[in-house]
Amino acid sequence: MLFRHLNDDLFLAFSRDHKHLYSLVLLDLHDRFFTGAPAFPTPQEVTHAIYDVMRANPALWNESDDFGEPLPEVVSAGRRRIKRAAASKTETADRALIIARQLYQRLVAWGWLEEEEYGLRVTVDMSMGPLLVIQRLASLNKDVSQRFGGLIVTVRVNLEAVEKLNPTVVDRKQRQVALALREARNQVDQFTKSLRAILSDLKRIRRTVMESKTVGDRLEAFFEEFVEQLLLRDFESILTFNHPYRFRDTIIDLARRIAYTPATMKVLSEEYVTAGLSPSMSEANLDVESDLLAIESTFGHIGEMFERIEAFRRQLEARVRNTIKYAERGTRGLVGRAGDLVRRLDGLIARGRHANATVEWSLEPLRSPWSEFHHAPSREPRKSIELKPLGDWPDDPLHELRKKLRRRYIERIAPGPKEVQRFLETQVPVAGTREARFMVLETVDDFLAFDAARRFVLTNEIPPEVGLHFELEFAPDSPPHDSEWLRCSNFIVRRHAPARRRHAQ
Repeated sequence: MLFRHLNDDLFLAFSRDHKHLYSLVLLDLHDRFFTGAPAFPTPQEVTHAIYDVMRANPALWNESDDFGEPLPEVVSAGRRRIKRAAASKTETADRALIIARQLYQRLVAWGWLEEEEYGLRVTVDMSMGPLLVIQRLASLNKDVSQRFGGLIVTVRVNLEAVEKLNPTVVDRKQRQVALALREARNQVDQFTKSLRAILSDLKRIRRTVMESKTVGDRLEAFFEEFVEQLLLRDFESILTFNHPYRFRDTIIDLARRIAYTPATMKVLSEEYVTAGLSPSMSEANLDVESDLLAIESTFGHIGEMFERIEAFRRQLEARVRNTIKYAERGTRGLVGRAGDLVRRLDGLIARGRHANATVEWSLEPLRSPWSEFHHAPSREPRKSIELKPLGDWPDDPLHELRKKLRRRYIERIAPGPKEVQRFLETQVPVAGTREARFMVLETVDDFLAFDAARRFVLTNEIPPEVGLHFELEFAPDSPPHDSEWLRCSNFIVRRHAPARRRHAQ
């Protein structure tokens, strides 16, 4: 299935001795006839173009194919013949034209070109498969630098426009914004491929730099390959104001919000079906979810790729720094030149010249590395272990204070039945009734006791100490308690009369 649109002999052009010439011929034909405005050249015009490539690159042929003198220029004239610009007819030109026709016939036989007849006129065209192959080869032959500083911003803007879609939007132009989601998916895929290309290019540059034999070759390879020919031209901007991390969270949130908005998903599915991207609504819904998930997952794992790129960049720069650092330590560096200078000065002094010559210099005072105070102490005999009673653990006042405060905090944060009883006694009159919505909370202890009483009511587990004096009843149908401390359902507290408490005891 991969080669169903390609001829079986298509790649023979790149497997022979003249592969470089064939590549130049195909690139020239692609740029001249099969890009830009539609053109339908004749076989004579194609042969003329092949002849021009041969004339401009005579070094691509072997010695047996060498034309000797430069080839004369020829121009197409009519459908069936080629007229020479030169007045004289030479054997070199004739042989070059014959070889140009042979190249043309081979390209037709191998499937790169195909002839079509329109009545009496014969034109040359390039089918879909070879055209896609040569387009990719032409893109590799040009500047393959990756510049995606504004790509992240474009993806974010497209997702923001898609998020605004809803079933109330009926204008066709506004609804067609849904197709921006597929474009954002394609841009994200291209972004991932660009990152992989940059990482591969860094590996190639590192290999080229490290294979250099001399320091000069290594530095030249570094500046030519890394500084001038790095695939990522906007490396500085992509690591500053255009870094994908700047909009990473925003893009992920946008993709998730769109995926969790049924109204927007419905509009996107309808537009996918209308545009022919999906055959049915069910498959369109899956395609939309797949595009959103691809965008989310790409930006979710983008950090690892950038960490690898940054690590390769740091390693390469560190190796170049080490090369420069240790280059001066060789015989041609500063140390070697200084040593030669010192030997020359010693020779002058030894011959009696400049006996009193001095050089102003800051030298460290000499210190001896040996001293009686630098000796290691001698090892003493090992002492036997003596049995002694274990001493008491030393008291730490701060630790004791911390334990005391912690105990007081635990007792205060979880009030017991007695604290709840004392709070209710201050809120409910004797033999009276009080609703929770009318209780006044003034302190933290009041809030904690009130919250404990509320939990007693909700769980219907009232401690005996509280139940002996009070009766608590849940009242969810009445207005709730609403204060600065909390908002909760209402409950009623009734206080027993003293006589009833004595009877209960």
